[in-house]
Amino acid sequence: MDEISQDFIPKITDPLQFRLLGCEFYGDPFLNSEEWSYENEIGKLWQRFGQLSQKYKFILEKLNSKPHFAFEIHIEPSEYAKTRRYYVFVGIEIDYFDEIPLEMVVKQLPLTQYVEFTTTMAERKTEYVFQDWLVSEKSDYCQSYPYVIQQYGPMYKGLEDPASEIEWMIPVKKR
Repeated sequence: MDEISQDFIPKITDPLQFRLLGCEFYGDPFLNSEEWSYENEIGKLWQRFGQLSQKYKFILEKLNSKPHFAFEIHIEPSEYAKTRRYYVFVGIEIDYFDEIPLEMVVKQLPLTQYVEFTTTMAERKTEYVFQDWLVSEKSDYCQSYPYVIQQYGPMYKGLEDPASEIEWMIPVKKR
């Protein structure tokens, strides 16, 4: 057992439901560039979202319920194991909507609990949570839906900063 797994104490949230506004990609985001790169399809999706955020700044400022946070969600459809293609959504949390830019989508996630933890760019705690903790008999929880949320807040300083923090949320339910 590595040092991270010995220290891992999960925080389980109360049931939460997220409503988000942003942009979406479907496919293999690493087909033309490596993971954690501004040049892969996820990096390009963030760039597109940033451009649209500037274009529709007056709308997003009105709707954004967490102004200092952005979200990235990876959603595995039923064919993921066969195709290795999945949805990536990037955006902001909103409480309501009355006007949606045509180039954006609203996504409402199911009401569920989450295991929540923070990593830095230098850590690999997510691998332990998925490969060991969620499938372990020590855990009272299993994944409830096939997606994961990455939340980027004030402690995120960019891909190149190893101390940048990312808040992870994995939907869970009692076994």
